[in-house]
Amino acid sequence: MSEKSLSRRSFLQWSALGAGAIGASGLVACASGDGAGEGGDNLAETGLTETGEWKNAPCYNNCSCGSSRCLNRVYVEDGVPLKMRSDEAEEDSYAVPQRRSCLRGRAKIGEVYSPARIKYPMKRKNFSLDNPQGELRGRDEWERMSWEDALDLVAEGIKKMIDKYGSKGILCGGSTNISDGYYDQNVCLLDALGGSVHHEAGTVSYGSWAVADTHILGGSLNMTNTPHHLQMVTSDLHVMFGCNWAANKAGNHTWFMHECRKRGAKVIIIDPWLNQTAQAIADEWIPILPGTDTALVIAICHEWINAGTFDQEFLDKYCVGFDEKTMPSTAPANASWKDYVMGTGYDMTPKTPEWAEAICGVPADKIRELAAEIAAVDKVDFFASQSTSKIPAGEQFVQSFYTMALMHGGVGTPGHYFGWSGIKDFTSSMVMAGAYCPVDADPVNPLMPEGAPVFMFYPIPVFDKLGDKEWLNLEPSECWRSIKAGEYGRDCWPGGKIKLDIHAAYFGGHMSTLNQIADTMTGIEVVRGMDFVWGVNPFFDSTRQYCDVVLPCATFWEKPNKAFFGDASSVLWFDQILEPLYESKYESWIAEELASRLGLDPKVVNTMTDAERTYATVRDGIFMDGTTYETSPLLTITQEEVDTYFPGTTGQPQEGKFTFQEFREKGILKAPLTEDMFVPEPWMAFINDPEGAPLATASGKFEIYCETLAYMVNSVGYSQIAPIGMYQIGDPEQGAGTQTDEFPLLLWTPHSLRRAHSVNDNVTSLRQAFPQECFMSVVDAEARGIKNGDTVLMTSPHGKVLRHAKVTPYIVPGAVAMQDGAWFEIDEETGIDLGGCPNVLQAPKSSGGGCQAWTGTLLQVEKYDGPLTLEADWARPVVTPVGIAE
Repeated sequence: MSEKSLSRRSFLQWSALGAGAIGASGLVACASGDGAGEGGDNLAETGLTETGEWKNAPCYNNCSCGSSRCLNRVYVEDGVPLKMRSDEAEEDSYAVPQRRSCLRGRAKIGEVYSPARIKYPMKRKNFSLDNPQGELRGRDEWERMSWEDALDLVAEGIKKMIDKYGSKGILCGGSTNISDGYYDQNVCLLDALGGSVHHEAGTVSYGSWAVADTHILGGSLNMTNTPHHLQMVTSDLHVMFGCNWAANKAGNHTWFMHECRKRGAKVIIIDPWLNQTAQAIADEWIPILPGTDTALVIAICHEWINAGTFDQEFLDKYCVGFDEKTMPSTAPANASWKDYVMGTGYDMTPKTPEWAEAICGVPADKIRELAAEIAAVDKVDFFASQSTSKIPAGEQFVQSFYTMALMHGGVGTPGHYFGWSGIKDFTSSMVMAGAYCPVDADPVNPLMPEGAPVFMFYPIPVFDKLGDKEWLNLEPSECWRSIKAGEYGRDCWPGGKIKLDIHAAYFGGHMSTLNQIADTMTGIEVVRGMDFVWGVNPFFDSTRQYCDVVLPCATFWEKPNKAFFGDASSVLWFDQILEPLYESKYESWIAEELASRLGLDPKVVNTMTDAERTYATVRDGIFMDGTTYETSPLLTITQEEVDTYFPGTTGQPQEGKFTFQEFREKGILKAPLTEDMFVPEPWMAFINDPEGAPLATASGKFEIYCETLAYMVNSVGYSQIAPIGMYQIGDPEQGAGTQTDEFPLLLWTPHSLRRAHSVNDNVTSLRQAFPQECFMSVVDAEARGIKNGDTVLMTSPHGKVLRHAKVTPYIVPGAVAMQDGAWFEIDEETGIDLGGCPNVLQAPKSSGGGCQAWTGTLLQVEKYDGPLTLEADWARPVVTPVGIAE
């Protein structure tokens, strides 16, 4: 090995002593894109002779809800990852682009070797099962344990909690096993022991879209009916509400739109700030108060009706409820969308641009101009972000947004699109990996029977199916206050509110529950009152800091090989980059060990070996031909490859589209797409034959007036909505129109280039590159005597956060932004968060069909003159366990 190379031991020592210094290399240690270095060439930028190996390490960040994951390649020498590169397989083309990772993906070396790694099993110094002293959670020192002792203690604690309180006394802060990214066999363990209480009666990502899609459009989530990237170039105008794809859907989304623009399309972005995407690709930015897009959309529709510039024929043939002649027989008079918009029904108020301006802040003349411009263009693509519906009674925006797109017409023909989840390439040549975690083989949680909320996809209880069956599943926003109150739900539920008695919590599944759901300060109070809290995670994040016992699990880089989805146009191969660091173990091993101690067959909680899981992702990979739409195996696998790479499995050779060898070498396979290939238009079958191919709605058509949606949402009792997309103040204490003298500003929380949700907040280089700031307008800052860089106190009715001000003219007055996912760090004397976590401020409000209504929490911002000093994020040490001798 070269004298300049680092040994594994010296590298790990440097990592531990550097307190995050390795994070600085996470951004710059990227090899050039000329292909040098694949065979041992000297690299000018490092001076190192390559004697190691380039491995495939696709980005595992969930920054895009499955829209686009990217390829990373990591150079590993003597077991140590030293530098990174991305996709260099071929020149870019619009049809088959490179999958190049962003800075978050390229900073993974800094994350894996972060000082925040949990190195050993640990317990709080003053914790015992007989005397938990929960008030010391988050304050206590820590003691190192052996794995044997730690597993014995956790197993004893689980048994004691179940014996004393039953399964209903345990909160599971790990997701139901919905994908390999969150798969945690310790959740299966709790299910096998009788279940646990989850906080999944809602959606933390999809906003108000899921339930609305089911009943307005006739499909659970409208993801498969968003445009393919090959179709986007047929639109002449792209109108985007709240979309910041550069941060939210890193990968190729923004580049696709940039290419559309280069080919002559216009891009308009409507957002409270001039976000990164707008700066890069928008022809026009229209600033708007957060959470008020509904009013703008309704006023646009008013202008179209007034001018007759909408597609009446389309509405008559394919929709229910636009006007009186297409209303269902059960509807009252003057209850149509047209009646509401024109002021001949409901509140008898015409929804003019002046009416909307008073709500959303967009000038009336600009609304008229925008309405006329959209109406004048035939092929328009309407996109909305998931967050536009994360408002009180957010279904009102979903309903109005869909109605606007349907009024414009042309749906089902080229260039006419609408959607909210980004670009989804489901309708052409497609490549997909097999399932890593076939959840139908896992134990079922008895506390979530049929009819209980389905996390994200249909997140509200269906009482007709539940009947008198017992179920426990909390709405995320109200989770902590429900536990504190000892009940959850609404009085309108059959039987009224449901009693709750939580005394223990498990925090796993690579989720930071205390950090990532609203009302963090109540969450800390609740957790400190519990009898036993244990966690499994690679990192000592803000949630694991409040546990009694923490067990270190491996990062994704330390786990076995597997195939992994990128999006429907690409599939990725994941090499094991390094052996598990320190004393970390796989969740599967931890769950099996605990199961044995609790008298369970380990195979019940972990139904497949790691080799079997990896093999399933390869064996069950699918290729769909975009011409015939027939599916076939993705990969050719020889018997020798089965025996070599999947030992212990009973696999057989198979023939597929690509070879397994090619997959492993490249790290990525891409669907063979060309720009001239035919891609079926979304909704095409229904548009061509509405009688023979009806939608799965109550009427078989698009439902502008949707009685089923209103019934289902209103039955839950979080909000009350009409069957049409009315504008309303969905909560009297949150959102535009509810500001007070004490809290005159509106908070919204866009995604950060620094993190994917809370992932990567322990990476020093990203902290330095993208500070967690309080973004506010020049107008609001000057009124408060605040200058750029000043330390400010952000106060809501629910908590306080200290940040540095980012004063900018590119944010709408009256609104303040703080990006999501920063790890909280509470000062115990003042209760102020020094980490910049927006959930310390966020309102604990359930809304609509179970939506976390993030947008519009009431806020005040003041220049801070108190005793605390706020260092820059990169200069503040990452929190590590006090009391553990390295």
